[in-house]
Amino acid sequence: MTAGAQRATLVPDPASEDAAIPVLAVSAGSETYGFPLSTVREILMPPPLTEVPRSAKHFLGVIAVRGEIITLVDLPTLLNLEVLDRQPLGRVILVDVGEELIGVAVDRVVQVSQLQPDEIEYASTMSADLSEYVVGVARVPSQSPGDADEMVILIDPRALLGGLT
Repeated sequence: MTAGAQRATLVPDPASEDAAIPVLAVSAGSETYGFPLSTVREILMPPPLTEVPRSAKHFLGVIAVRGEIITLVDLPTLLNLEVLDRQPLGRVILVDVGEELIGVAVDRVVQVSQLQPDEIEYASTMSADLSEYVVGVARVPSQSPGDADEMVILIDPRALLGGLT
């Protein structure tokens, strides 16, 4: 994925005077991931789930949201994260991946952050070999005084979720 394509997933808020990029930070396992707010349609409490037999382990099943059937995937399992103490589903975020909505189960929603472009280190500028869905990383100031800033892995939802269904 080119740097231009990566940056296109993190779009500044048109109402922002300082080109801030809104990102929804969520926790999955022991990591914090950021979804571009422009792709997040809604945050839900986990609705009733209908399991689908013989599906991949990251597919939890399908949910109905206002009459629409939506595939629900488990973010920690999809990313092959080691989860020691698995809690019940915390939240479901509905993510627009172009052609459809995908439900993404996360442990919890952390916060919405307004990132400045200079607070983001894009994957194209890092020497590390990162997955195709990683756009970059950002340091988000902690909400609690005295706590260290939190590192957020910024992901491209279309690259991560687009080919799942």
